[in-house]
Amino acid sequence: MQILVELHPKKKIEKILKEVKTLSDYDGFDIPDSPLGLPSPLPSFIASLIRYSLNLDKTIIINQRLFDVNELFVHSLSITAKMLNVDIAFTRGDKPKYGKEVGYLSSEEAVNIAKGYGVRSGMMISLRKSESEINARLDSNADFFLVLRMRNINEIKHYGPKLVERAIPYIIIMTDKNKEAVKSLSQPYFEDKEILSVIEMLKEIKVKGVLLSTLGDLNFLEKLYSKL
Repeated sequence: MQILVELHPKKKIEKILKEVKTLSDYDGFDIPDSPLGLPSPLPSFIASLIRYSLNLDKTIIINQRLFDVNELFVHSLSITAKMLNVDIAFTRGDKPKYGKEVGYLSSEEAVNIAKGYGVRSGMMISLRKSESEINARLDSNADFFLVLRMRNINEIKHYGPKLVERAIPYIIIMTDKNKEAVKSLSQPYFEDKEILSVIEMLKEIKVKGVLLSTLGDLNFLEKLYSKL
């Protein structure tokens, strides 16, 4: 099981490089595209820094929003991802803060485009959705699923190998430093003191990986690795 960390785009290259170096012991990174619909450096640029400036052979997932891009962009991104040897996870995302949304491409359509270029591609599964909606998404040919809003391991086990073998649960960790920010999200989270047992349980059921987010508490992630 791979243990990945969320890497939020920074507007200064020095901060990006520092954060990547600090977290470089982990198996890889997930880089969101324009979080909350706000402008930020392109994930493909950050991926190229990881690959070529820092020369790290890590798993990299570009978490690409579809709300404000068209089919041509997904084709171009797929070519870029193939060149960089990175994966893409597609999500609808939040509405853009500037300009008009496009939003006609589904995650399933985007995955099919990217896989046509030989790119490992996935999409989101929210456990808040109905069982029929989740099963419909599981019938897609996605290589992996970033699983959102997991409250316990049994929610993933319920869907059997069809989900377990492709699941990368997105785990929000609440620490002393970020607790106010975490509570404001109104999303499931795990406390820092229980995260090691959660990771161990996910290993036992053999999910594909886990994606950890501490909403900016870099110090906790750095210390956590030594305990894994």
